[in-house]
Amino acid sequence: MAHLNMKARKEKRLQEQGILGESRTVILTRWTSSIWKLLWVELLMYILCYLAISFIYRYALPPSWQRYFEHLVLFFKSKLTGMPLTFLLGFYVSLVVNRWWNQCCALPWPDTIATFLCGVKVKDEEEEKARTLRRTIIRYCVLSYVLCLRRVSILLKKKYLTIEDIVRTGLVTKNEAARIGEEDNTQQHGVSNWSLPLQWCTQLAEKDANISTSPVYGLLLLKIADFRSNLTTVLTYGHVPIPLVYSQVVHLAVYVYFATCLIGEQWLIRGKGGEVEEIDLYFPIFMTFKFLFFFGWLRVAEALYNPFGEDDDDFALRELINRHLKVGMKIVDKLEDPPQLVKDVFMGQSDPVLIANINNGFAEEIEVEAQKEEIDMGTKEKELEMITISGETEPGV
Repeated sequence: MAHLNMKARKEKRLQEQGILGESRTVILTRWTSSIWKLLWVELLMYILCYLAISFIYRYALPPSWQRYFEHLVLFFKSKLTGMPLTFLLGFYVSLVVNRWWNQCCALPWPDTIATFLCGVKVKDEEEEKARTLRRTIIRYCVLSYVLCLRRVSILLKKKYLTIEDIVRTGLVTKNEAARIGEEDNTQQHGVSNWSLPLQWCTQLAEKDANISTSPVYGLLLLKIADFRSNLTTVLTYGHVPIPLVYSQVVHLAVYVYFATCLIGEQWLIRGKGGEVEEIDLYFPIFMTFKFLFFFGWLRVAEALYNPFGEDDDDFALRELINRHLKVGMKIVDKLEDPPQLVKDVFMGQSDPVLIANINNGFAEEIEVEAQKEEIDMGTKEKELEMITISGETEPGV
């Protein structure tokens, strides 16, 4: 029993290390969505260009031309410090990341609507009809979700080329699809009926006597309106990008800077005084790190600029849609009754603690925990004794 408990705690610590979706030990070695995957081709080409220039300088140019090239390198190096690359790129990446996170937070979830629908009290003989209504409202919410994001996501656009593709999924009937329309117009505003299913939701709720007379009716309409408002926000981000001029300035600054580095960061045979340099490493070590940092920064912005694409770090819209449909339907079905009402194990305790509770039969686990603490304390005491003994035996003390 003690061995199983120790094993479970070890597995728990491993899970805690990856609590935000990534283990601390594999961040630098991971390939998917990594800087290595994004930059390895460009970095290889850049280093080859640098080494080609270095080879020409060292073995193809006569001494007089080598000296001229060294003056050129020193001139380029002096001009590199004047480029405000960090400011431009940092502000741009910050803008893109904030935009990405705002879009992520704006994506609506139908869980609250489903929960309010479950709060509507209906008569026993009308439960089946009410269940059908609840499921229809959730289906309409997910349908609007798909129709809206399909206008900004190339992933969903490829999966649902026409409204008939959505009909085949069962998310919309042929009659409903005919009322919505083809939804193939690429114009940004005023031509899409993606919000029509949400309008049907409010109409169905208004016509149903159980919902319209329920205390949660107003809150339900408010949540449907919030669902539509969040989808509109996401759609607006897709229609209003960051100004092209700013993106061009940032990209131009990065490319010009590293084009200048191809000359300005060259290792020289002779320095300013014409004497042979003591250090000549041939390979651009620090420039390689700068390339990874700055171009990695730029690639992060490019990857997050449109989170509705097909990159590794883009939003998993297919999984989200399946999740919303599954969870929403499960909530409104109300097929399972809640557990029987019983007294909890903390009843009567003035200071309840959320560790393995002794009232619930976990005394053995608490004993193992205490033994482990004693072992840890004993190990620390031995280490302190060894440190003390080594300090006493040092010469001159």
